[in-house]
Amino acid sequence: MKRLALIAATILTATALSIAPASAHATLQSSNPAENAVLDAAPDAVTLTFNQNVQSNFATVTVVGSDQSQWAASEPVVDGSTVTVDLDGLGAAGEYTIGYRVVSADGHPITGSIPFQLTQGTSTPPATDLDFTNEALPPAPQPEEDNGFPLWPIGALVAVVGAAGVLFALRKRTH
Repeated sequence: MKRLALIAATILTATALSIAPASAHATLQSSNPAENAVLDAAPDAVTLTFNQNVQSNFATVTVVGSDQSQWAASEPVVDGSTVTVDLDGLGAAGEYTIGYRVVSADGHPITGSIPFQLTQGTSTPPATDLDFTNEALPPAPQPEEDNGFPLWPIGALVAVVGAAGVLFALRKRTH
């Protein structure tokens, strides 16, 4: 009986310690151009790849030069977990920032920015005829806050019940 109580306590303790909050929101896995990339020539498109599908109707991607000119030449195209926006060249050499705001499959918005540098500029004029719903660069990503149900009370309850079970099983029986 003592052995069974010890095994049960071990299993309950391992279960309580392994409970972790779920993270079901999409996160950016990679981008092309990559963060802080140094490019000799302007890419034809910007591609963002997330770890899960994103909603197509809420995707916004901007490509902004150091002079605040917009360089995206198309609306974002979402294909599952990949978001692509075409570019029609870039302007002068310098810093560029990809800004994005997408909504994960669970409805959680994800925003961020990816800087990269162009070492050889062109004289292509910026794309100004697109009607973006949000032309401003999205704010820098903030730490995600999980507002879901806290799991620590369940873990504490499992630990207390397990400890009580062990104490009950190990107590000396008095007759």
